[in-house]
Amino acid sequence: MTNRLYENVSYASLAYRALRRYDDRVAFIDGDREFSYRDSAKSVQVFRNLLVDSGVEKGVPIALVGGNHPETFFTRAAAIMEGARVTSLHPENGIDDHTYALNYLDTEVVIFESPRFDALIEDLSPLSPTIKFIPMPSMDPATLQDQDIELAPPVRMHAEDVIGISLSGGTTGKPKGIMHSDRTLATNATFSCLEWDWPQDIRFLAATPLSHASGAMAVPILMQGGSLVMLDKFTPERFRDVVKEHNVNSTFLVPTMIHRLLALPDAESPFNDLETVIYGASKIDPSMLRGAVERFGQKFVQLYGQSEAPNLIAALKKADHDPHDPEKMASCGRPVGCADVALLDDKDREVPVGEVGEICVRGPIVMAGYWQKPELTEETFSSGWLHTGDLARANAQGYLTIVGRKKDMIITGGLNVYPAEVETVMGEFPGVAAAAVLGIPDEEWGEKIVAFVTLDDDAGDAFDEAELQEFIKARKGSVQTPKAIFTTDAFPLTKIGKPDKVALQNLAIERDAARSLVHEAR
Repeated sequence: MTNRLYENVSYASLAYRALRRYDDRVAFIDGDREFSYRDSAKSVQVFRNLLVDSGVEKGVPIALVGGNHPETFFTRAAAIMEGARVTSLHPENGIDDHTYALNYLDTEVVIFESPRFDALIEDLSPLSPTIKFIPMPSMDPATLQDQDIELAPPVRMHAEDVIGISLSGGTTGKPKGIMHSDRTLATNATFSCLEWDWPQDIRFLAATPLSHASGAMAVPILMQGGSLVMLDKFTPERFRDVVKEHNVNSTFLVPTMIHRLLALPDAESPFNDLETVIYGASKIDPSMLRGAVERFGQKFVQLYGQSEAPNLIAALKKADHDPHDPEKMASCGRPVGCADVALLDDKDREVPVGEVGEICVRGPIVMAGYWQKPELTEETFSSGWLHTGDLARANAQGYLTIVGRKKDMIITGGLNVYPAEVETVMGEFPGVAAAAVLGIPDEEWGEKIVAFVTLDDDAGDAFDEAELQEFIKARKGSVQTPKAIFTTDAFPLTKIGKPDKVALQNLAIERDAARSLVHEAR
């Protein structure tokens, strides 16, 4: 008996088996194109042949630039089945971001969607003369049916082989390369099937980029024989129409999308037709979520994770979305089966129930480390745990309520203030659609608490800053009450749809200085 008896089932083999299992069932819908599982398996092999002919083999670092189309999935699946190391680049990034990423990751091959990104590649090519740029072919399912193409078994991979690197958002500096081993992605695919409340017959609308969460959900959906419907550009109206046209019953959304969809009239709302709405990637306003559940029922599933432990640290299931239980609704759920989770203090000791600690994780879902950053990897893995940087409280039932990022914690007058707790209260004030609480430098307090709010469409001129401050003070006390509250039409967002706290903080400093000048003039 050899150790090979206990080798892992690889991520590539999960995709391989899924594509070969369901034959004529529909795997992908993209406009008027429908790819069966058999068509998709053939397409992946076509892409594998292209990669091999271009010199791609096990361990070769490649990058992928594509929109929400089946070919983007085919390329990634083909690369992983050949054992390449894949990074999906965000389609909306600029030249500087792409050039940095390609150089930082030692990229040898870039596969790109043509003609959509031809101009981008024309600009990148002179800056990266050693990289081979390959346009992805456009596939026609009608021409595949008569072709005798057999999907070959994937290259054998080991659990700790790095098969993917994702890039952090980079809002506070250059992006970090987050290394995903075969173990991480195989765990992600398997437990995504187990932990989320999927419909019986999945018809999933990929409305967020395949380079992020929707792409991570593709293999789990295919493992269950589901169909993925492509939406390359999100608008509430287009989303609604595609849900109707293709009988979509599930999707993944970021909170900003949910907010925009809730603005549609109830009779037109796609939430009437959806059975499962998975959401995550950034904090959701509890009052908005409660209103959505009251209007459309318990069909929401929250995932909590981060790129270092993708999508699977905790989950808030459909049954947990009880509008009569505000504490549970404000949480991110309970830890999932592939994550050992603890709340630790600054000395890596577990905190008592109800006290704030940093969410720390260990288990097969955790990344392999940061690319070419051993010191940061060692720091992040302190005491044998992945330190997420998120601060939370746990109740006696194990539900985790995030109170903020460790780096975002505000220390004002020597006291700790957790922005998420104040934001939750602000979201309950009439007329407030969303809130963001920040700390800015202050001579007296060290940090002064300020906030931004966006208002409901029907709020008009009725918003009163002093009334909101009194509302917060009554609930959270004077220390946690923002000294100034500014209104804005919309929060600046990062490229992956999260509120950009750095941009907001800079804007807050400007607004606060301008207000001080006005007061001095008076």
